Amino acid sequence: MSDRWSPDTISRAGWDQLTGRNFYSSADWLDFCATEHAGEVEAVVAGDGPDAVALPLFHGTDLKGSPYDWNARLADRSLPLLAADGLLAGPREGYQTHLLRATPEPDPGAVARLLAGVRARAGERGCVAMYLSTEDVRLLQAAGVPAPAVLLEADAWLPVPEGGFDAWIATLTAKRRTAVRKEIAAFGAAGYRIRHLPLRECSTDIAPLAVRTEAKYGYQATPDEDLTSFRNHERSLGDAAMVALCTLDGTPVGFCLYYVWGDTVFLRWAGFDYTRLRGAYEYFNVLYYEQLRWAAGRGVRWIHAGLKATKAKVWRGAVLRPLWLLDLAEDSPLTAAREDVHARNEEYLAALLADSTLAGGVADLTQWRLPARP
Repeated sequence: MSDRWSPDTISRAGWDQLTGRNFYSSADWLDFCATEHAGEVEAVVAGDGPDAVALPLFHGTDLKGSPYDWNARLADRSLPLLAADGLLAGPREGYQTHLLRATPEPDPGAVARLLAGVRARAGERGCVAMYLSTEDVRLLQAAGVPAPAVLLEADAWLPVPEGGFDAWIATLTAKRRTAVRKEIAAFGAAGYRIRHLPLRECSTDIAPLAVRTEAKYGYQATPDEDLTSFRNHERSLGDAAMVALCTLDGTPVGFCLYYVWGDTVFLRWAGFDYTRLRGAYEYFNVLYYEQLRWAAGRGVRWIHAGLKATKAKVWRGAVLRPLWLLDLAEDSPLTAAREDVHARNEEYLAALLADSTLAGGVADLTQWRLPARP
């Protein structure tokens, strides 16, 4: 593995053209993933020009126990397991895998050739795509993937209207507008300050904050371990790695690491010193309200808020998009369990829709329902 990932069939610039608005498939992010997890990334590309399609493959690291452990996710749903040593289609972090293409509607023949190339690289090990969009699932199934897709997660995206923060808050219900204004006022009265700066200027200061938040959610790390990861962000992505740094009396007490790619802010990592916080809705102010203000006038139209804490995100106007697991093998054990997969997917969706707040975040129900038989 070289210090900089270099696909052998396309230039890095050409790759990022195919990446489009999908930051977590960019060449620099794949550099980060390969270094962070001591793995390897290779590219499969089919077609050229307007017919070009591509998919990164990640391998060489143990996925067991991680969010990319597909067998753990399948076992949770009492579904058949897959080969544990298969290749991962897509990046190792970010919860976003995309079928990259030069045009929104790629040539079906090019997608079929891409799929054949992926299977040839994977061999008997197989290949599994995690956190795919509905559109990409449909394209891959149309190209010859027989397995049904397994619904994994609800992915939160916060739209940023043309009028920025003021236009955003106007989209909320009167009750929610009142609550948000209260949260913003409490944050301001507490004396916090936020400034935006490159990660390289504050990584040492924020590593202890990252550790405290990880400990709150049951993950034990040391400041040195998190600082090593921050340094990898810096090396792989340079000043694209940005931080909204929250201070109190000049001391860092919270942060949000984020990336801007195209028209989207991708929120990546947050941390807080809970012993110094003043109960002034710091999380929502640093991650959402500040980002909405910052986005105004910068051409940003989306804030990718990602997984977990989904209800709180929808309450603040986020829309939910489904993410899927898809076994790309020619012969998948999930194919014979098609009806069981469909039933688990419907159970997940039913639980989501049963909550009125979460249901309000489902803008397009057709994205959440794939046919039992493609």
